[in-house]
Amino acid sequence: MRSGAPVYDNGIRAGILHHTATSNDYAPEDAAGIVRSIYAYHSRTLGWSDIAYNALVDKYGQVFEGRFGGITRPVQGSHTGGFNKNTWAVAMIGNFDVMEPTPIQLRAVGRLFGWRLAMDRVDPNGSVALVSAGGPYTRFPQGATPTFPSIFAHRDTGDTDCPGNLGYAFLDRIRDFAARFDKPANAQDLADSMQGSAIHARWQSMGGMNSPLGAPTSPEASGAGSTRYVTFDKGAIYWSPECRAQPLTGAIYNAWAMLGFERGALGLPTSGEIQEPQWIVQNFQHGTLNLDREKGTVTRVIDGVPLELPPPPPDGPPVQLERFSPARNRV
Repeated sequence: MRSGAPVYDNGIRAGILHHTATSNDYAPEDAAGIVRSIYAYHSRTLGWSDIAYNALVDKYGQVFEGRFGGITRPVQGSHTGGFNKNTWAVAMIGNFDVMEPTPIQLRAVGRLFGWRLAMDRVDPNGSVALVSAGGPYTRFPQGATPTFPSIFAHRDTGDTDCPGNLGYAFLDRIRDFAARFDKPANAQDLADSMQGSAIHARWQSMGGMNSPLGAPTSPEASGAGSTRYVTFDKGAIYWSPECRAQPLTGAIYNAWAMLGFERGALGLPTSGEIQEPQWIVQNFQHGTLNLDREKGTVTRVIDGVPLELPPPPPDGPPVQLERFSPARNRV
């Protein structure tokens, strides 16, 4: 669908935030199709030769490359009338006049801006004077040199609501994430990135940082199918539309991990731990795990057939089915 070769500027001097003004109701696996539809609209209907934005970020924190030519190169887009030269645009997928961006979306957008602007030594909290190319899509006549923050919004240059009132309100947070893009996220950053999710609500109901799970050690991420999960100092919480958000800790979590996590024979947890006199029991889609309080052993039961499981190896259960290693005891 592209036509013509990419246009390269002599560097990137600022980042510009947009939204796509499309639906906010989509699943993680739908986002690529949304990007393809925007690409077709920009290329074929609007005649812009390619998708307008340099990158797009969905509400799950997934990042998509936009305009062709190399995401690390100063590719000129067609995203911001009068100010396409020497700028790099990120569009949040959704309509942020009607709802707020998700915490993980904001963090991904900020880190993406920080990573890209750092290549051209741009301070995310700085400012920049840009020369307007003029035209019908900006308030600034050709040759004007307004000064903007290093990360600003589409509405700052033209008569548009983009990136929506609720998106625009988070620009300072995006700049803060951008300034710290290469710093490891601390526990509070990770907790903030979960806000608004079912996993965050369940963790908070258990006591948050003071819960049996402790502090988060990963951002929310995708598992098999529609599964979402977050790892913590002492376990994890897994969520799916069918099973909701369920915590896993200790020997039961380790045993479930040895069996293949959500991809194993048991499937996802459908309850938290159930305390019984001799056993600690946890229910799963296709069976149960039962921890013997006296012996410390874990028994798997599927279709009424019990099987005592061997203990995990000294270095813990395998991690190849997840993106993040389970937390170890910290000294």
